[in-house]
Amino acid sequence: MHAPGETVNGATNKEWRGMKPPKGRHWRSEPKVLEQLEKEDLIEWSANGVPRRKIYVDERNGKKKQDIWEYKDAQYPTYPTEKNIEMIKSIILTSSNENDLVLDCFCGSGTTLQAAQQLGRRWIGIDQSNEAIKATQKRLSEMEQDLFSVNARYQFLQSV
Repeated sequence: MHAPGETVNGATNKEWRGMKPPKGRHWRSEPKVLEQLEKEDLIEWSANGVPRRKIYVDERNGKKKQDIWEYKDAQYPTYPTEKNIEMIKSIILTSSNENDLVLDCFCGSGTTLQAAQQLGRRWIGIDQSNEAIKATQKRLSEMEQDLFSVNARYQFLQSV
C-alpha cells in the first residue's frame, strides 16, 4: 500500500483512515483511490492494523500455477499401477518436509517409497500383494543405499 520515498506536498503523503504512511514512505495511491479500493473490498488489514492490497492471481504478470501436469508413466512399468517418479517427487515436495513420514498404503512397485527416500523423508510402505512386495523390494534394492542391510534405519515388513 506504500512505497519508498516521501511526498512533501502531494496527496499521497496525506492521512488516510487516521494514519499516515510510515516514515520515509508514501501511499502508492491518493487517499480517495485507497478509499475506493476499500469500498471494493480490495484491501485487507493485518492484525496490527496495516492495510495491504489484495492482488488476485489473474491480475499478476508472469506464469501462473498450472493445474494440469504432463508427466508420463513408464512405457514398460514393472508393476501395473506404477507412477512417474518425478510426479511423485513433486507431490512429496509440496506436501511434506525433510524427515517427515510418508505413508503409502498400497505401495505397488515402491515408486513413492523410492521418491521419499531420495528426498530425505522417512517412509512406510504397505501392500498385501506378493507381486507388489517383490517389485518394491527389487526397486529399493537397486538404489545406491543398501536399505536392507543390518544398519539400515528402515525395515521392510512382509505379511506372511
